[in-house]
Amino acid sequence: LISLPISFRVLVIGKSGVGKSTLINHTFGTKNAFVAHGCRGLADINKELISKQNNRFVLHDSK
Repeated sequence: LISLPISFRVLVIGKSGVGKSTLINHTFGTKNAFVAHGCRGLADINKELISKQNNRFVLHDSK
């Protein structure tokens, strides 16, 4: 038998201002990821963003 993982964790990384949080918001259909227009390093990598469609899919936004 194949066992399914408890969750899938995805970390989105990249330089400041390239659209990481915007990508997360668009992908999840939410505005939970903080978009820092003109501000640097305000995302919290420890905050879990859990998909409403599949709660086993967990995403993290980097600074």
